[in-house]
This record gives sequence, C-alpha cells and structure tokens, in this order.
Amino acid sequence: MAPPPTTPATSTGSASPPASSSANLIKLAKTLQFGWFVGHVFVLLGVFFYFLSALRFNTGSSWARFWYRESYFAVIVTYGIVLYRSHRASTPTFRRLIRDDNFQYLLIALLWFISKPLFFTTLPFAIYSAFHVLTYLRTNLLPALGQASSAPLPTKIQTFVDNYNDKCTSLVANLELVLFVRLFLRALTFRRGSWITLLIYGSFVRLRLEGSVYSRQALRNWGVRIDSLMAHPKVPPAVKGYWEKAKTMAQQGAVPASSAKPE
Repeated sequence: MAPPPTTPATSTGSASPPASSSANLIKLAKTLQFGWFVGHVFVLLGVFFYFLSALRFNTGSSWARFWYRESYFAVIVTYGIVLYRSHRASTPTFRRLIRDDNFQYLLIALLWFISKPLFFTTLPFAIYSAFHVLTYLRTNLLPALGQASSAPLPTKIQTFVDNYNDKCTSLVANLELVLFVRLFLRALTFRRGSWITLLIYGSFVRLRLEGSVYSRQALRNWGVRIDSLMAHPKVPPAVKGYWEKAKTMAQQGAVPASSAKPE
C-alpha cells in the first residue's frame, strides 16, 4: 500500500442517483469491488480474533488456527481480486507480475497461509486492510447511505487517512524488517523449514526494498541507529567488521525500481 490508499475501482465517485439506501447497497453488493471490501473486513476480523487468542496464550487452539487461516484466506482473495482487475485485459509475464506489489503480497500471504501460525506476520496486512476499509467506507458505503462527502463522519475518516497513512506505511516497512530479523534468528536454530521460509521471505524483502521508498527509508534508519551503536569503543572490532559486511549486503538489495501500488 502507498499513499493515498486506493480501491480496485471507484463506482460511486459521483453523487448517487435518486434511490433508496437499500437499493444503493444492493447495487454495491453486486460489484467485484464490494467483494474486495468484504475481504478486507474479514482480514480484520481474523486478525482480531487471533489476537485475542494470543493475549490468552492460546494460539495453538483450533479456534486460533481457524481465524489465522481465515485472515490469510481473505488476504489471498482480496489481492487476487486486485490482480484480476489489473491484468484481466492482458496476459502479463511472470517478470511483470513479480514487480507488482500486489502479487508480491499475494505470494507472501500464501506462504503464511501454509506455514505454522506466526502472529507478527498478520500485522502489515491488518494495517493495510484497515485503511482500505476506511477508504471504501468513505467513498462508497457512506455515499450509498446518503452521506455527503462533507458530512462529519466522511470528513473525519479522510482526516485520519491523510494524517496516518504515511506513518502506518512506514510502520509496516519497519515491521517487515523486524520479521526478517526474527526469521533469521529462528533459522539459526535450524528448525524444520526455517531456512526455506527465510529464503522466500528474504526475496520478498528484497523486492520491497527495490520497489518501496518506505522500505528503503526504514533500512537507512536502521543503519544509522546500528552505526551509532557500533561506534561505541567497547564494541569488538570483529563485531564491527561483521556489521559492515551485513550493511553492504543490505544496501545492495535496496536498489530503486518502479512498482505498482498494493491494494
């Protein structure tokens, strides 16, 4: 996702024709865009109920696993809808698809769907879904219910999105780096499948660094902070050497490239 968050289409960009709210809602419900919106709602529901299980230290229960899988199934559906709408008029090559942010997130959602549940993987998708739900609510549902764009609720939603979209996108970029570090540390324990997961997710992070200015900025911020720590005289020279090598490898992955906006 990149500011401003967008939807696959804008079916109610102009004033609604004279009709009842129920008729407008029925019309919306028949669109593919509405299915996309519902998908994001189910992402939020799944993450919410899985989060409740995590608070109770009960993520291993069948209830928690159900909501975890449900959230990722909804993610796959929503990104699939966006990709279908974006590429249905053509036959894109894999090289073109892999540069599409939506395709990247679809692939990583498939990875988490079939992997052992890990709560932190759901946070970026939940943040994106929250903004998409709010935007659809403001631009589609509320107008269908007769709310003008200048009404208090749509105005508050727009203000919130304008104020926090960039901040939350930056937060997601940092969360993705945190998750990479966590997966790397997990791989050091040689758990089953951990290195394959790290390799796949590492490829995803590289693509994000190539295509997202937020990801590159997050990586630069991390570098500055760690550089300040490494400057301490008590840090062994060997550790500083390892850090310089790691930083060089990370910088090689942060090559700007054009990209689409994930939805």
